[in-house]
Amino acid sequence: MNLAKPALDVGLFVDGDCNAVLDHWSQTVGVSFDELLPTGGGVRQHRHALGNSVIKINHSREALNPSPPSGYRELLIADAEVNSEADVTDPLGNVVTLVPPGDVKQLRLRVATPDVTELLYFYSHVLELEPVANSVVGCGDSQIEVVPGPRPTPSALRGNGFRYITIQVHDVVAEHRSILNRGGTEGTAPVRLGEVAYISFIKDPDGNWIEISQRKSLTGTLN
Repeated sequence: MNLAKPALDVGLFVDGDCNAVLDHWSQTVGVSFDELLPTGGGVRQHRHALGNSVIKINHSREALNPSPPSGYRELLIADAEVNSEADVTDPLGNVVTLVPPGDVKQLRLRVATPDVTELLYFYSHVLELEPVANSVVGCGDSQIEVVPGPRPTPSALRGNGFRYITIQVHDVVAEHRSILNRGGTEGTAPVRLGEVAYISFIKDPDGNWIEISQRKSLTGTLN
């Protein structure tokens, strides 16, 4: 893919009072608040910077329908202040682990599946992310690690917990079409969000959501 930035973003949802979640990510996990964006449908996105990546904490005004968790199971974050792994799981139960920098350069998202070979093929050939180690693919300093686990029940995009990743590209329409031609499954067709971004969603073979985004602040145009 023709990437607009060499990093992945990670999105999660929360309903009700989100203050404890926001405080945890800012103070305990240590990611810096960047900006607040309304995204429609009663959702406001609290964006937190982690190097070139963004942790998107989407706060829903309405209660989220119960939905099975996605296959995105654990987020590893490199932190020079820790000497060994530190569990900083958030109040929602999203598993977050701080690790000393090394194999993990910035962040690594673990996704569980009963068919590691199939999912690795999807991320390396359909999404065209770069293989960097056994069961690990990379997008700049961001990584996805495919680990053995039960197949997740196909879940809704909006539900508590980790729900999607975002890949920033220069031309969302062209990339969306190319991914489908390589065997990807469409989640939603490309749609323009005013003058902010042009986005679409695809799904991996286990039904996990992946946002393809053309953000004007990165690309300079939405044409």
